[in-house]
Amino acid sequence: MTAVAIDGWTAFWAAVSHIYEMKFVQVIVIIVVAVALRIALRIVIDRVVSRIVTGVKERQHVQDTRALITSPLSAVRVVQRTRTLGSVLNNIVAVVLVIVAGLSIITTINPTILGSFALITAALGAGLGFGAQNIVKDVLNGLFMVAEDQLGVGDVVDLGPATGVVEAVGIRITQIRDVNGTVWFVRNGEIIRVGNMSQGWSRVILDLAVPSDADAAAVQERMLTIGTEMAADPKWRSRILEKPE
Repeated sequence: MTAVAIDGWTAFWAAVSHIYEMKFVQVIVIIVVAVALRIALRIVIDRVVSRIVTGVKERQHVQDTRALITSPLSAVRVVQRTRTLGSVLNNIVAVVLVIVAGLSIITTINPTILGSFALITAALGAGLGFGAQNIVKDVLNGLFMVAEDQLGVGDVVDLGPATGVVEAVGIRITQIRDVNGTVWFVRNGEIIRVGNMSQGWSRVILDLAVPSDADAAAVQERMLTIGTEMAADPKWRSRILEKPE
């Protein structure tokens, strides 16, 4: 009887061990597949971004993107927009893969765990959904801002809560550095308007102080002459879009 009991327990624990070994292997496979997908998608996204940026540099006959400062504004916008979209897409891919892999691992370890805690899961899901609506709003708003070319890295923008140079556009946060050097982290969902001072063109109005007894007409004519000369200068010609007036 003792030998039979021992053999039974041995077989039982062997079966349990076999089941957990199989689940452990499945978990490892899920993790490996998730990591492989993450690496593959990152390579694809980075390669697409690099190809677009390289194409822009070739069309502008430059080797460094910093040299695009003197190129048409559309080329600069394409580079900024492409790199920003690439960064956002990489973040989204990482988050989605982590969530999917996590749920797959939980289901593999215990297929009934989600069903056993259906009510708790539903309550937690509702609570998280209500609390995460701001996160979803941040992500969607950030995607639309980048996709619609409202702003890009390097732009000088006024977002309401902060004004400065865009240093990074993340999946949830836009990073702005103001003139004092302060870095502002603005939630994308809180941005209800975007004032972009770097997009397209800008108008410059200069106030020049002159003596009260100066000939206003002569001063105005002299200023107009200097402006016209600057517009004809090769150094400034590409930056002055309209005739000075």
